[in-house]
Amino acid sequence: MKSKFRIALVAAAAAVGLMATAGAANFDHCADQLKDLGLFQGTEQGYELDRAPTRAEAATMLVRLLGKEDEAKKLEYTAPFTDLAGWEKPYVQYLYENGLTTGATATTFEPEEGCSAQMYTTFLLRALGYSDKTDGDFTYAEAVSFGESIGLVDYANCDQDNFLRDHVAAMSLTALNTPVKDNKDAVLLEKLVEDGAVAADKADSLLTFFDRYDAYEEASSNMSNATKADVTANIAADVYMGDTKIMDLSMPLNMKMDVDLEHMDQSKLAMTGTMKINIDESLVEQGAQTSIDQDIAYYYTDGVYYVNMGETKYKMEMSIEDVMAQMGDLTAMQSSEPICLIESIDQSGDNMSVTYSSSGMNGLVNSVLANMGMDLSSLDVQMKFEDISSKVTLSNGEIKNMDMSMKMSISAEGQSITLNMTMDCAVNSLGDSVQITLPSDLDTYVDLIGGADGAAA
Repeated sequence: MKSKFRIALVAAAAAVGLMATAGAANFDHCADQLKDLGLFQGTEQGYELDRAPTRAEAATMLVRLLGKEDEAKKLEYTAPFTDLAGWEKPYVQYLYENGLTTGATATTFEPEEGCSAQMYTTFLLRALGYSDKTDGDFTYAEAVSFGESIGLVDYANCDQDNFLRDHVAAMSLTALNTPVKDNKDAVLLEKLVEDGAVAADKADSLLTFFDRYDAYEEASSNMSNATKADVTANIAADVYMGDTKIMDLSMPLNMKMDVDLEHMDQSKLAMTGTMKINIDESLVEQGAQTSIDQDIAYYYTDGVYYVNMGETKYKMEMSIEDVMAQMGDLTAMQSSEPICLIESIDQSGDNMSVTYSSSGMNGLVNSVLANMGMDLSSLDVQMKFEDISSKVTLSNGEIKNMDMSMKMSISAEGQSITLNMTMDCAVNSLGDSVQITLPSDLDTYVDLIGGADGAAA
């Protein structure tokens, strides 16, 4: 029974920690949206998103994103490459005639060789009107970093170490909502419609999605960039083992922060609230406590983290700068919402309902955890996310309320735990009106390791 309780606590802690990192690494929905526009067709075996793209497939996507597929299909093949099977010839011919490819060698294109993230990013940049020629906008070697600088490449849509057709779909969708070089007021999809390469009626719904995404992203960015914030939140979770509810948790909190962007360790944080936990009595020793109703308070100042759990008050040194460096991509998630992670956005007035793609969230989360030195597979732990959504209220370009919900299951030690999580937030204020008052007795808090009685806490 103790092992079940341990799994439940680990699952609850993991869910709280990952609540704000909705994401995905499997982009079927992106492929669907591209297919509706005639830009991504797949193969006889389907989308095949789990394998690497070939050079021929990448060439085809470039021609389509340039809006030149119809023109390419009318060309006579005169390129010098002798290793093309047939279907690739129109696309390669167009690229060759327009100086967009020189092949692998003077006489070979190597159509079945893999296409790297660097190569595909280069192709997308060309579709957006950027040049990698001498004295151009970028070089082939720096294609990915240049793509990041204009919002084409992000932490979710591109994996340079294992680049798949999955990423081709995600990056291509991102490209459609990226401004073209010669007209920053028009994104690529608008240009394709204007050029007649994509029918306007087929593009309407996706362009509406882009508009809503841009408004949502701007508001999210404004909130993330605020250095001072006062937010009220209520985090709640029901934990099930099979069909049996074994624990519920709720944490109403008030969080105030004052972030020093130049010296993060000089930031200040005050978080106060109550933690309530009810545990199924079958999970604990007979007569042991099955419910917790505890006031909690957490503070951070001058590189020290303080914890007040009622009668126990602990502190420990903590460098936010070091923690952020270790978290890597997880930090980026807090300040951006890659478009490939979102399946749909419905809007009514100032209210938006955002549905995230959860089909491949494990891939992204596992990647982030791996960067932090944690490999769930080696621990025989499986994690699955479902039904991830967010409802937000926007006002004057800012988020005023945000309600998030998700379902997560964790399997470990032969047991499976399911958590239904919600987090309801209200933004009380942003900016200089936010004032943080720290307790006057912080000097009485004892070190987390080696407390007042000399024992490890």
